[in-house]
Amino acid sequence: MSLSRRSSLRLLGGTATAALAPLLACRRRSLAERPADRRRLGLLQFVDAAPANAARDGFLAALARNGWRQGERLELTMGEAEGRAARCRELAQQLVAADPDLVVAIGTPPLVALLASAPRHLPVVFCYCSNPWGAGAGYSATQHLAHVTGTVTTTPVGEQLQLARQLLPGLSRVGVIYNPAEPNSSFEVELLAQAADQQRLQLLREAVNAVADLPEAFARLQAGGLQALIKVGDYVTLEGFQQLAARALKARLPLIGVDPADAAVAGCLAVVGWDPRRDGEWAGGLAAQVLRGRSPALIPIQQPGPAGLWLNVGTARRLGMVLPAELRARAQLVGR
Repeated sequence: MSLSRRSSLRLLGGTATAALAPLLACRRRSLAERPADRRRLGLLQFVDAAPANAARDGFLAALARNGWRQGERLELTMGEAEGRAARCRELAQQLVAADPDLVVAIGTPPLVALLASAPRHLPVVFCYCSNPWGAGAGYSATQHLAHVTGTVTTTPVGEQLQLARQLLPGLSRVGVIYNPAEPNSSFEVELLAQAADQQRLQLLREAVNAVADLPEAFARLQAGGLQALIKVGDYVTLEGFQQLAARALKARLPLIGVDPADAAVAGCLAVVGWDPRRDGEWAGGLAAQVLRGRSPALIPIQQPGPAGLWLNVGTARRLGMVLPAELRARAQLVGR
């Protein structure tokens, strides 16, 4: 997958052009000029959910392995926005006002909020983020804000569709439920639409604003002749995934998700994506470099290794599907 997403910058109506300029001349002391024995870190998370928590825990574990252990050399302040954009912005301002050495965004909305609040000399590292380009982090892996770096885990939607076609040879219509108000979600749905067009599949879309909207949205997809359901990075369907998986299983429809933890949920057939803990660990390694004094401008935005595949053999059995031997050989099997 290419890491360049110039067109996605329009999603938030912003521009990264000014951000690619040199750092401001008048600024506080740089990280390299501060005492090296302790650092202050502010961390912002959008929701208290298993995948985001795993990314956060992986991030802190990687920092600890690199000598930055909380309570010893690292003073940590964390904020969790309860899934509310206004609260996310408020917490971002509070974290920046505490004069940290580095701030961390776990997710796309926290990255948006921190970029709006953080001065250009304050390093920002992000993970569990599918759309840093739309958040304003930059144009590509190497053309990004001079004070920002991190990991990007845009859902591999093309691979999701290829998997669906391999499991269902006669597949012609796939569906997705998403919240268009989320820049990460709307971005990935547009990528999914492009991939579906390339693979000659019809994409059925249903927009929701809250978990309470899921039953009606699912019913409309069923009425449209849905054959398989694809999940993209979306906080509404993340929160309501158990419900979504139960409905898919009852309707005997394959559901392909993005978070490895979801693969064990009855009704989820498969997951294609990145392990959020590994994602956090990868980003934590980047943050450790920054804390040692390396400029984020010199660290490309990067994927945390290749995407993985998880298959739920129990769900496959209940759907009456036979998982090809080639897929079983390269996947992590759950739900036995």
